[in-house]
Amino acid sequence: MKRSMKSLSPFFVFVFICSYANGQYTGPGSVANLEVMSVKQVKEQAAELDKTDKLVKLQGYITEQVNEDTYWFEDSSGRVWVEIDEDDLPDKPFDNKTRLTIIGEVDHDLLEEVEVEVERFLAIEPSNQ
Repeated sequence: MKRSMKSLSPFFVFVFICSYANGQYTGPGSVANLEVMSVKQVKEQAAELDKTDKLVKLQGYITEQVNEDTYWFEDSSGRVWVEIDEDDLPDKPFDNKTRLTIIGEVDHDLLEEVEVEVERFLAIEPSNQ
């Protein structure tokens, strides 16, 4: 009996860690409750969104890598630069046909393109190849 409990201990630790890592707040004001904005809306409201540091949720596709951490993100209303740090990239590979839901902060400078600094990926829908 002692031996079987010892061998099961790592299993229970693993299950506890996995369940803890997946839990998140889903009440009022949570990231899960953000409304999806279009790229056009983000660009039109960029100055205010940048000033208030409000998070935005976008759904669409990363269509091109511009440099090490900058990509073009597109939806049906347009495209915007997104900055994704390497450690914020999703665990699963994705391509330009993979539909993504991203959360980020808007960076607006008068002399540069609007950019969304991605903080996390909420959903990744695999492409149908």
